[in-house]
Amino acid sequence: MAIQIQTSFIPKKAGGALSVSHAIGGRSVNLFFILALLVFAAVLSLSAAVFFYKSRLIQTIARLDASLVQAKKSFDPEFVAEVSRLNARIEGAKELLLSHRAPSPLFDILEEKTLKNVRFQNFHFSAGNGRDITIGMIGEAKSFNSIALQSDVFGAERSFKDPVFSDFTLDAGGNVIFNFKTAIDPKLLLYRETLLSKSPGQDADNEALEANSQISN
Repeated sequence: MAIQIQTSFIPKKAGGALSVSHAIGGRSVNLFFILALLVFAAVLSLSAAVFFYKSRLIQTIARLDASLVQAKKSFDPEFVAEVSRLNARIEGAKELLLSHRAPSPLFDILEEKTLKNVRFQNFHFSAGNGRDITIGMIGEAKSFNSIALQSDVFGAERSFKDPVFSDFTLDAGGNVIFNFKTAIDPKLLLYRETLLSKSPGQDADNEALEANSQISN
């Protein structure tokens, strides 16, 4: 009887385990490859979108530049120069108008604030450099009380700075002759300033002062 000697010591089932291991490794490689391919496709698509957007943006800018150049060519250079000169004249006239002196607001104040028992004459106006504006007048009143009331009215006027009544004398008819002088706020005479608005109570206050003056006389 012949004796059989086994030349391989590796179990026969070991080959099956090795095949399973190779299969698992192959599946991992395939999954990684698919993911890498998807990422590459996404990056490629994004790059293409950016490229096309940039190309379209460049074309739009070029078209707008061409339109701007065409619009500039449509304007006559002489017309543009004439419009610029006209605008400079308008701005100069506007500045001159804004700095123009208008004495009408001053006369409106004198007409409104002068009491019935007081009258002025010999109006004198001094402007100087435009900052020191003063007016002077010779006044006539029925009594000293009328002058006191007139002093209160002018003293409450914001456009009059430091009004002064002086040199009181009596004429042959018993009327009081006096000198009046006051500084004027320069803003009052500027054309751009609005005229002084009357408040509802101003006329009533003046009428009350005039009534007191008449009663005193």
